[in-house]
Amino acid sequence: MLQHILYAYVDGANLELVAPLLEAHLQAFVSGRRWVAGEAWIVNQRDYPKTSSQPGDLPLWDLGLNLLLPNPGAEPPGWFADVEAIAQCLGRLHGEFGTQFVLGIADAETGIADDLFYISTSDPDVEKLRRSLGVGDVQ
Repeated sequence: MLQHILYAYVDGANLELVAPLLEAHLQAFVSGRRWVAGEAWIVNQRDYPKTSSQPGDLPLWDLGLNLLLPNPGAEPPGWFADVEAIAQCLGRLHGEFGTQFVLGIADAETGIADDLFYISTSDPDVEKLRRSLGVGDVQ
């Protein structure tokens, strides 16, 4: 059973104008790729205003994609290429829309999530991403 999910979401909540465009780009990316690591899907989930931490804050908005990760030690050859492709796609979207993205890993069983890497340039550092995710050399 796969236990970990890579999430890659826009870091922000004021997405009214760009959400439909980002979602369309992400959907084309997800459906246009053969995934090695596991299933990938789009997330576009907006929380209710009462989840905001301060009065007047915008509600939380998860917009991006999820990728099921293989269990450590059971990774198929080439699986990290999926993660690299996600980072490169988000770098392109950053360049086009000026949005920053956060990547992290969530435990599917407990729901505990860790933000591990931010994409705030058009050319994300894939080696730094690899280290942030705790991935050694992969084929």
